[in-house]
Amino acid sequence: MNHQVLVFIFYILLFMLGMGVMTGGMHRLVGDRMRRILEHAADTPMKGLAIGTLASILLQSSSAVAIITVGLIGANALRFSQTVGIILGANIGTTLTGEIAALPIGSFHYILLAAGLAIMCLPFRHSLSIGALFFGIGCLFASMAGFSSLAEPLVQSPFISDLLADANGNLFFSVVVGTLFSAIIQSSSAATLVCMGFLDHGILSLPPAIAIMLGANIGTCVTTYIASLGTGRAGRWTAYTHILFNVLSVLLFFPFIHPMADLSLFIAGSDRTALAHTSVLFNLITALLAVPLVGPYGRWVEKNPLK
Repeated sequence: MNHQVLVFIFYILLFMLGMGVMTGGMHRLVGDRMRRILEHAADTPMKGLAIGTLASILLQSSSAVAIITVGLIGANALRFSQTVGIILGANIGTTLTGEIAALPIGSFHYILLAAGLAIMCLPFRHSLSIGALFFGIGCLFASMAGFSSLAEPLVQSPFISDLLADANGNLFFSVVVGTLFSAIIQSSSAATLVCMGFLDHGILSLPPAIAIMLGANIGTCVTTYIASLGTGRAGRWTAYTHILFNVLSVLLFFPFIHPMADLSLFIAGSDRTALAHTSVLFNLITALLAVPLVGPYGRWVEKNPLK
């Protein structure tokens, strides 16, 4: 069992490596351009939402977008009211990772890994960045295959078995598990991929998997908070707002987990794809509900001398 836990940790690290390499590659390709766009174009909540979504899709990391945004606040390049829409959009864009992971590509990750390494070795201007993107996606699929293969052996552990039994029987407990797991590894996408592995083998049912995904959205806010330390009042309030929005979104969505699971399963046809679709719907719906409040909330924070 210890061997299986070590292998599981290896696949977590492989996923994080893939996300880091993929994000780094995309950052080199579009990072500076995206920073300039964020500086000049997020003057309304809807523009901020659209730009945050695009930035997170390209960088494949809501945390990276949040860190860039907090950095721009620290440099006085953005007002606090401009950042809220960007943060909301970043939550939407990062759900693309789950949609990619839900694709039935079999062993195609070997081709992506090999192609990524080959392209990185080419002597062209953007070959390193493009190769890193392919290699990162390959790592993502390889870790997904690893999570799926380890699902049944891991459930033989009394600790994992009891944990999943409690998760299947208590949705609130599932939210807590997702929050803690994501806070530790700082990736909501990794939590979603692990759930997909258990879903593939019928070890975890869809509603608790959705609850874990919801909790993971809260846990990943830790990155934004850490990045905000030392950036001043506006930067801290960006982190507070990220946490507040995600917590309120989970509370709003929590009573509808079972209906949303049924709807997503009807649309998707498989549990893993349904989980990916639910992640998109959750972040899209809650962001659109929050957009009308962004302007008044941002102006209130800017006008009140809160610490």
